[in-house]
Amino acid sequence: MIRTYGTEPSQFGELTLPEGDGPFPVVVVIHGGWWAAMWDATAVQPLVDDLVGDGFAVWCVEYRRVGEPGAGWPGTFEDIAAAIDLVADLHPKLDTSRVAVVGHSAGGHLATWAAHREHSAVRLAGVVSLAGALDLVAADTAEMGTELADTSAEPPRGAPEPSAPEMWPVVAAGVGHGMVRLLLGASAAENPELYAMTSPVEMADAAVPVLAIHGTADEVVPVEFSRTYARKHANAEFVASPGADHFHVIEPDGHAWSVARKWLNEKLTQAQR
Repeated sequence: MIRTYGTEPSQFGELTLPEGDGPFPVVVVIHGGWWAAMWDATAVQPLVDDLVGDGFAVWCVEYRRVGEPGAGWPGTFEDIAAAIDLVADLHPKLDTSRVAVVGHSAGGHLATWAAHREHSAVRLAGVVSLAGALDLVAADTAEMGTELADTSAEPPRGAPEPSAPEMWPVVAAGVGHGMVRLLLGASAAENPELYAMTSPVEMADAAVPVLAIHGTADEVVPVEFSRTYARKHANAEFVASPGADHFHVIEPDGHAWSVARKWLNEKLTQAQR
């Protein structure tokens, strides 16, 4: 079932329900792809299918990404907040007392950011970040994502094909100082207050437990981003996935996802009590 949460083309999500009458615990899934408009949720669909098979309702959300009107700060963040808040009234078969969020890469960043935000309409039982870009200051300093300026470059191992390749030149034209600066519109040095509101490493402790899983062989987003996040936040846990690269962590039969699935089951079971 497709539901919109706004009037823009990317302000929608797909709700998939398991067999049965419910009420079902809910997992919100947020895909990655450098926050950029040329990638959609295709890469995380195997996780959606796996979760539904385990008895979870899955709300897989799309959002405005860099290259689309209104994307960046604050639009992309507002979309994530609105999409999660919609769970409160999304479907009568949902158990809205048991809601978790899972995100990969840029989606891991947005999922973790949602764990720290205030005034949510839905109380989250937990957040899982899979190879999340959790340190935007470090990512901006390193100008990560400048490789997207070359539309003919070899993609990282395991990366999906762009779902909207026509958007790549739009992103490539503005990515000279990295994707984080393109997302937020300023560098960390120019606007540290903005990074304090958007970079999970910099934000105040969250009331929501966060599991940050990261592959030790990730060549796209450094594993240290997740390690640093967990070290700085009391309610966070870091798990290294040995030998996993950036996309191994979203393989349904891989180590990272087996850890994530067990953790989600525990958190959503505890929320039921």
